[in-house]
Amino acid sequence: MKINILALGDRFSAAYQSIEHELINKGNIRYKHENSFKNVADAIEYIKTSSPLINLVVMPNPYGNKRRMFIYKELKELQFPVVVFDRGALPDSWFFDTGFNSDSDSYHPLVWDKTLEQEVKNNIINYIDNVKETGKSLEEQGDRIGGKQLREELGLEGKKIIFIPFQRPEDTVIKFFSNGYNTFINEIDNLQKYLQKVLGEEWVILAKKHPLETSHPTSSISFVDDNTNVYDLIELSEYVVLINSGVGVLSMLWEKPVLYFGETFYGHKNINISVSSYKDVLYHIKKGFQVDKDSVYKFIAHLRNSVYSFGNFETEKVLQKDGSYRNITRYIDFYQVRFPNSENLIKKKFYL
Repeated sequence: MKINILALGDRFSAAYQSIEHELINKGNIRYKHENSFKNVADAIEYIKTSSPLINLVVMPNPYGNKRRMFIYKELKELQFPVVVFDRGALPDSWFFDTGFNSDSDSYHPLVWDKTLEQEVKNNIINYIDNVKETGKSLEEQGDRIGGKQLREELGLEGKKIIFIPFQRPEDTVIKFFSNGYNTFINEIDNLQKYLQKVLGEEWVILAKKHPLETSHPTSSISFVDDNTNVYDLIELSEYVVLINSGVGVLSMLWEKPVLYFGETFYGHKNINISVSSYKDVLYHIKKGFQVDKDSVYKFIAHLRNSVYSFGNFETEKVLQKDGSYRNITRYIDFYQVRFPNSENLIKKKFYL
């Protein structure tokens, strides 16, 4: 069934150029930049009166700018069919979804916390082993040497490691789904201050700056060499502490407990723990927490088999005005595409 799609944003952006061939398969596309509307009401009026009738609105990261975000939230409030797209948290993954990360219903336990058939479970275990073995990640990393060798090179034999992967201060999920970057740094500095007093001298913190940032956060904690592979750091760690980074999903593959400060789509009581202060971190580490393997298999199976699309990405690292870098996806050669069922979407009522 061919539908009429309003593609919100810049038609010639890298985001649309990378997936246009997939959208064409879904329906008749009309492009309109969000800044071409005077306000949200103008955008809604356009959708209401356009001929032929618009059945679906698609857009890249809906929190990418304020105008797009306000239109997105209004359409969601009106229950109008919307599909957003962006990179996923697993290697080579992309998502087309009716919500964005933690504001999406796609990650609610009701839809994924179900018993897996043995064949599906075996396939997911093989998939996890393959990701860990190949070491392919979302951002450029140094060569893998393994957690054991990294521990030896850092002189950390007998130590218990808390790994902290830093995100980008201006990331969407930091700005809209957390209490802020600086707040997190303050909590981590306090964690460093009280860590050994509460847990013992064998505990240490290792942090890694985001690969696309050019400077380290101003903090009292120790940072590893920028080229250190994130998988090696996950492997040698006892706990991973972060805001809401996709590293939280990768940590599941090693069944590492994650303590997260922000809102995240992968939060689940059997897999990781939400915290709001350094005291919470110390409490949960002291108490101890073990990741439930079956819950991990269920969640990864859901991402792998029901939510994410997969393809071979062509990316380019582009220098930004602030001196940092951004990884631009120029093209995706999809070998697995999952798109929300268009017929089910357009059956929703739209109150204007």
